[in-house]
Amino acid sequence: MSGRGRIVMVASASVTADPRIIKEAEALVADGWEVVVLAWDRTRRDPESIERDGWRIERVGPEAAHGSGARSIAKYRRFWSEAAGRCLELRPDVVHCHDLDTAPVAVAVKRRRPDVAVVLDFHELYRLSRALPQRGVVGVLARAAARLVERAAIPKADFVITVTQTHVPYYQRLGAKRVVLVENAPDLDRYSVVERDEPDFVVSFIGQKRWVPGLEALMRAIQPHPHLRALLAGGGSKAEEVARIAATMERVEVIGRVDPDEIPALYHRCDAVYACYDASLENWRTAIPVKALEGMACGLPVIVTRGTDIAAFVEEHGLGYAVDPLDVAEVEEALLKLSSDRDGAREMGRRGRAIIEGGLNWQAAARRLVEAYRALGPARDERPDVVD
Repeated sequence: MSGRGRIVMVASASVTADPRIIKEAEALVADGWEVVVLAWDRTRRDPESIERDGWRIERVGPEAAHGSGARSIAKYRRFWSEAAGRCLELRPDVVHCHDLDTAPVAVAVKRRRPDVAVVLDFHELYRLSRALPQRGVVGVLARAAARLVERAAIPKADFVITVTQTHVPYYQRLGAKRVVLVENAPDLDRYSVVERDEPDFVVSFIGQKRWVPGLEALMRAIQPHPHLRALLAGGGSKAEEVARIAATMERVEVIGRVDPDEIPALYHRCDAVYACYDASLENWRTAIPVKALEGMACGLPVIVTRGTDIAAFVEEHGLGYAVDPLDVAEVEEALLKLSSDRDGAREMGRRGRAIIEGGLNWQAAARRLVEAYRALGPARDERPDVVD
């Protein structure tokens, strides 16, 4: 076992497609921890065990489909049971659960091993996300069940991780002893400034394809203008539908699932980043899209959804444009402004890169993660605290 101890992380998806979990594991291994990640790779795409540089991923849980709603309850129970059992076999010092749908594993392990430290790592407000039904009686029941899990798990955590300052009060109200801000920020060593000077203007969406209307609006917005192109890269539950629509359009390049290591090079084929999501979901109104931060790290202007926290940030600092992503004309206007004023677009990109270099980067976020782990011990402060 490593000098600082053993961490068992739990994730409800394939970790090889989640750069955040990989970055966290690498940061903690570099600080002297041993890390094992138990991943529910539902499609069985990855091997049963993967050895990484100083840590490993083990597959647990049954084969299952993403987004199958209430039909997944039995399979979730099996996943929680298998993950908790394997976690106890590994005898961890810390169990670190990614997102609310893995928190029952921490509760089960803590019941058997009260000495184990618990870290809950919330990538989003799960109760208000697309991961749960949001409408009708089913939505009410699903959100109520999520709230029960929050109330059972959060007070047991030694600390809670959140990706945005906006969510800190939410977790404190639910009894979090300590909240640590670890933004899903880009690694300065991986993302470099794009220096592209081509006659065409390429706007990219690089990430999970889950919201078709916003991507369809982007595709339609470029159609009247031969110098505009779109690059849509990544997997996601709606990837096939997006590909079918793109096949009916001109100048739209679609790439399927990409390895995290391939992403930085894709930005060097682009002139702007489209980071729009469905603002009807409260979760997305407060989220900071990873692709917006990655675009800033690459010195590219960004287009985001109006009425969100990221929109206020983009407009305050002059980093791009906020639009209604369902209004094709608005998306088109933003693209034409950027493509007709390349110097202005580059200046927006330079301002974004300066913000990333100034502290909104993975190096700074990882330091807060490592410091929070170093503070784990028998004399932990029970008062609510925020590390930012």
